[in-house]
Amino acid sequence: MRIICETGFYKFYPNSIAEVKRFGTKYGIELVECEEYFTFPILAALPKFSFIGHPYSGVILGLANHAGKREEVLHANGLAYSVSLNRLILSSTLVFKKINYDYSNYIVMNTLPQAYNYDDNGLITGFSGFVDIDVMKYKIERFFYQSLLDL
Repeated sequence: MRIICETGFYKFYPNSIAEVKRFGTKYGIELVECEEYFTFPILAALPKFSFIGHPYSGVILGLANHAGKREEVLHANGLAYSVSLNRLILSSTLVFKKINYDYSNYIVMNTLPQAYNYDDNGLITGFSGFVDIDVMKYKIERFFYQSLLDL
């Protein structure tokens, strides 16, 4: 199943609906349908707009007036999904772990990578890869990095 994470917003693209069920059973992670992909329930429920000072995602106040794709609104408000906490948090608080790996054709990881960790190349805002459900491994083809112009 293909996985694309853009600025802390996780999208899963299964080859069949059976993959979603197998993924949930093996990893204990629920995915729900959202547009043309599957994602975590909290991300699927996000509105496509936010207003400064108004509730965004129930408890968080919007930090920006923005409308667009869910991942764009999430990013505009400085938020990201925390895999370990299963909730939205400020993306600036997620920079807590350095990812070490040996790179060949892809990077194999035992756990779903967390956006806004870092490696020797800089701050990782997302990635592209897939999950091999049979061996329970995440295979990352490419990390996306924050531009120095965005800092």
